[in-house]
Amino acid sequence: MCINATLTGDNVEYILSSTGKRVPGWMAVGFGTQMSNNPMVILWSNSDGSITLSQRVAPSWVMPEVVSDPPRIATLSSDLSTTSTGNERYVFTIPWDNLARTNLIWAFGAQNPGSSAGDAPFQFHVDAGYAHFDLSKPISPISDEVDSSASAPSPSSSSLTSTNTIPLNAHQRMAFAHAVFCTTGFILFLPAGVLVSRWVRTFTPAWYTAHWILQFVVAGFSITIGLVFGVQSVNNGRHIEHLDDDHKKWGAALFALYVSQCIFGAFIHWVKPTKSTGRPLQNYLHAVTGLILIGLGFYQVRSGYKNEWPKAIGREDVMEGVNVVWYAWIVILPILYLAGLILLPKQLVQEAAKKSLKEVSTNEEQSSLLAEMQVEEIGMHKIYQD
Repeated sequence: MCINATLTGDNVEYILSSTGKRVPGWMAVGFGTQMSNNPMVILWSNSDGSITLSQRVAPSWVMPEVVSDPPRIATLSSDLSTTSTGNERYVFTIPWDNLARTNLIWAFGAQNPGSSAGDAPFQFHVDAGYAHFDLSKPISPISDEVDSSASAPSPSSSSLTSTNTIPLNAHQRMAFAHAVFCTTGFILFLPAGVLVSRWVRTFTPAWYTAHWILQFVVAGFSITIGLVFGVQSVNNGRHIEHLDDDHKKWGAALFALYVSQCIFGAFIHWVKPTKSTGRPLQNYLHAVTGLILIGLGFYQVRSGYKNEWPKAIGREDVMEGVNVVWYAWIVILPILYLAGLILLPKQLVQEAAKKSLKEVSTNEEQSSLLAEMQVEEIGMHKIYQD
């Protein structure tokens, strides 16, 4: 993003332009040294080729609101502006405030508001900073990229020249960490625990130990850390609130379901039905709930990188490779699980043998106890005869 300011008479002409390396969703400048309570001019292009100019003010780090009677009225220069992709340029004029040195704040958003209305809401900027302009300097020739020596860009302005070099702010870093930990927890470690249960249980009794370590310890640690990062991300993003969209609400519900599933699994392991002729119903419920949990995890991960990251976080869409991996894993995982059902007959035979052995052991114990009772009864009868 480049900014050029030219003083002509009693008006200042501002040109906000893209370097051509990324398409702007919107671009803005504000007059002052901070966002709070300073007038701003926000511009974006529309699908019909027009450009919307909106003058707003924000009391703090929140969505700026339209000002019906701004202190200085900005006028769009439509004939000098262009919306052609790779050469976006928004030009407007505004009355001069009679100050040779002008302090500006600027912001660049990746998501277009999608509406031509002047009060349309828009997503948080991907980067912002400040600039100083000395309007007493002589006019310098303006290049096609609208990069002028009349402007003193902020120290971070060079980061706007490339999508991949824009650094993450604190809010976005927390959101990224949240995504990494929750993704690995819900669609890597939890499925790993399920696959261990499906594939290993017929070969070693140690499958259960591996299962609960993966499900409770490893996945639980990853999911909990991810939750903490998610909460902290909202705390750092002053423009958003907790549970203010579907992704956050589903995330809270999913975490509650995960905790419930862990408790349910422990209950099944430690509390066995006293009278059961086969596999207890609670075991089936636990398995079905686990599969539902993983399915919802896949949905939540996709909503996170597809919707939450570009819209609520304010960054560009994730690279297509993420989408490819998601689709590949959601196909491969069910195949691995269903393939493991080939071991189900062996599992049923083992469980039947174990149950039969337990019944034999129980019968032997009962027979031994009955024999002891009979001996004791004979002994007592002899005592009474004596």
